[in-house]
Amino acid sequence: MSSVIVVGGGHGGVDVAFGLRERGYTGRITVLDKSGFVPYERPPMSKSWINGTGGPEELTLRGHDAFSGANIDLMLNCEVLSINRDRKVVETSNGSLEYSTLVLALGSSPRQLRLSGAALAGMHHLHTLEQAVALRDDLACATSVGVIGAGFIGLEFASSAAKRGLPVTVMETAGRAMPRTASEFTSGYMRARHEESGTVFRFNATVQEIIGHSDRVGRVNLSDGSHVEADLVVQGVGAIANGGWVTDFGLDFDNGIIVDSTLRTKDPDIFAIGDCARFLDDEGGATRLESIGNAADHARRAAATIAGTPVSLPDVPWFWTQQAGVRLQMAGRIDRVEEWLLTGAVESNSFSVLGWRNRRLVYGESINSPSDHVAIRKLLAENTAPTLPVLRPIAEMGLKAAIKSLA
Repeated sequence: MSSVIVVGGGHGGVDVAFGLRERGYTGRITVLDKSGFVPYERPPMSKSWINGTGGPEELTLRGHDAFSGANIDLMLNCEVLSINRDRKVVETSNGSLEYSTLVLALGSSPRQLRLSGAALAGMHHLHTLEQAVALRDDLACATSVGVIGAGFIGLEFASSAAKRGLPVTVMETAGRAMPRTASEFTSGYMRARHEESGTVFRFNATVQEIIGHSDRVGRVNLSDGSHVEADLVVQGVGAIANGGWVTDFGLDFDNGIIVDSTLRTKDPDIFAIGDCARFLDDEGGATRLESIGNAADHARRAAATIAGTPVSLPDVPWFWTQQAGVRLQMAGRIDRVEEWLLTGAVESNSFSVLGWRNRRLVYGESINSPSDHVAIRKLLAENTAPTLPVLRPIAEMGLKAAIKSLA
C-alpha cells in the first residue's frame, strides 16, 4: 500500500492530508508534529484569543476525531531525526516509518534578536501556541508594552494590547509601518488607525540594548539615544524558513527548501510546501512566501499532484491581517509594482490600492472591502484587469463600480 508522510501539523500539513482524502487517495496518511498540541489555528493568537479567556482548545484546527474519521494517523511529540531517501524511510523519535511520498511542511521560526537582554523575562515571540499561552499570562500583569517590528504580527498584537487600555509603543527600523508588505498609502492609513487607539510609533529606530530590572525587561534603548519604557516586549522582526537540516540528506536549501514549480524537491518523491519552501513563481523566479494563504494553496496543489490530478496554473498569492479595527487583504506581488492607483473614497474607510507594472495589474490591497479583494484576485488570475490609463479617470467610483462601467 502507498503511504504519504506529512512532516508538520500546521495549516499546510493538515490541508495536504485532508486534501488527499478529498481527492480519493486511499493509501496510508500520517501527519507528524513535534508539538504536543493537536493542530491549531494561528491567526486568532495575536487577535481575539490573546484578549480572551478560553483555553488552547478554542484554537483547534482539526481534532483527534477529525483525523480518525478521515483515517489519518496523527503522531504528536514526534520529531524527524533523519531521512533515508534510498530506502524511503523516515527515522523519528517514535521509530521508523516508510513512505511512498514525503511532504515537508516545516513552517518558519521567528527571527531572534541577538542583543543584550533579549532573554530577559517579559521578552516574547508570538509564533507557537506555547508562546501565545505564555504571552497571554504575562500580558495580564503588564503595565506598559513595547513592540519591536511594525509588521503584521507586531501590529496585530499592538492592536490587541491597546484594546486593554495599555500604553503601547511600536519600534521599527524602517520609516513606516509594514514597509515590505503594504503600499506607502495604506501604511499611512493603518498608522493613523493605530494612533487613534493610543499606540505610539518610533520609526527609523534600531534597538540597541534591552535593560532589565530584577531580571525582567524594563527599558528598550534605541539607536537615536532615546528609550522606551516597557515591562512586556513582543519581538516581531521577521521569520526564517525551517528545514536547513535537509541538506544532511542531499536536498537543497537556500532561504528555504528548494522546490520546482510542482513543489517537488530534487527528489521527486519529496515535496516541500508553505513557509519552508522556496519555489518557482509564475515568472520563473525563486520565491518564498510566509502566509497561511500560501500554505493552503501549496497544500491544494501538492495534494492534487500526489493524487494524480495536478493543478497546472500557479496560484495568486494572497494575504490578510486584522488590526486597529481594519481588515486589510492583499493579493499579488507588491515587489513588482511600479505605479499605484487609489480606487474608491478614503473617507468611507472602504477602498483599494492597486499596483501596476508595464500596464499590467500585479498587486492590490483592499481596506474593509472583501468584495474588492475577491475581484482583484480574479483579475490577477485571469489577467483581465483594465490598464492603468483606462481605470485612472474613473478610479473614484471604486473598483467594482469602475469595472462594471467598463463592461
